[in-house]
Amino acid sequence: MDQKLASPLTNPQTEATHYGISVCNIGEDGDMLALGHPGDRRALAAFNRHARVFIGLCNLADDPRATLSEWVGSTQEKWVIFRKPDPEQGEDPDYVWVCDDADASTPGALPVTVLVLN
Repeated sequence: MDQKLASPLTNPQTEATHYGISVCNIGEDGDMLALGHPGDRRALAAFNRHARVFIGLCNLADDPRATLSEWVGSTQEKWVIFRKPDPEQGEDPDYVWVCDDADASTPGALPVTVLVLN
């Protein structure tokens, strides 16, 4: 979708806030998104708490032996435009929002940190 035609959302809804960081799950593979660029360790702390409190896992890996070192470097800081889904483009109208990658200089772009699980 052309970002110039989309109406950006400036305060996207998330599932929870942990340690002052708004967090939600994205997609169906367990990936997570945090609003802002809090840094790797703070983002991982928020993601880990979300996995425990919101999803019910013992931690991100759902493995009590997992350590932080296994997750360091697994986050990506980027900029996105949040907008309402467009069913005409095949996007699910039941989603609260979708986001498109953007540059920091794009009007309406917001910083996010994404945890991509493999």
